[in-house]
Amino acid sequence: MQKQEDIIRKAIKQVNSVVQKNPLAFLTESDIQCQLYTALLPLFGDIEPVSNTSIWGTAKPRTLKSISSKRLHSELLLPEGRIDLAILDLSATRFAFNSKGRFGHTQLESGNHVFIEIKVSRTHRSRIATQSRWLQLLHSDIQKLRAYPWLSFLLAYDFDFQLSQEHINEISRQAGSHTRFLYLKDDYMSNYFEQT
Repeated sequence: MQKQEDIIRKAIKQVNSVVQKNPLAFLTESDIQCQLYTALLPLFGDIEPVSNTSIWGTAKPRTLKSISSKRLHSELLLPEGRIDLAILDLSATRFAFNSKGRFGHTQLESGNHVFIEIKVSRTHRSRIATQSRWLQLLHSDIQKLRAYPWLSFLLAYDFDFQLSQEHINEISRQAGSHTRFLYLKDDYMSNYFEQT
């Protein structure tokens, strides 16, 4: 498990380095999500056979075709909401199909899953206008991740508010033992003027 965490941290560090030096290359949360997905894909993107399946809605289920998936997924829909990036333990992920053979959902079982949530203070859809709202969103994501027993990361990209160390420490404490809170400020720190 520690080796997997180290591999993920290395990919995050690689992405963070680019974001920090080139913040305007990442105008949205989706931009960063795509960059991290691309960094993780060579590590967790191999297509693997799926054997953990179930069929509902019939007393006589038919045999499924041979199916495969990969460990890395984006926008994984779970009952509690979406996860930006998920690295699944395929042996502990049940793929469910209905009686007509259509895919229905995944059910996570006890295993070695990893969740990554990304929060960006700069967004074009719904501007985060205050530090209070930014903190509220970070706390909300921490609570969402704490609901799961698996290793998780909350990556906070702060282009606007420059949180104090006290705020960062408070969020880290709330994260609990299996959630890692990683906070990043860009090199421009919301000021793109040359220093005179």
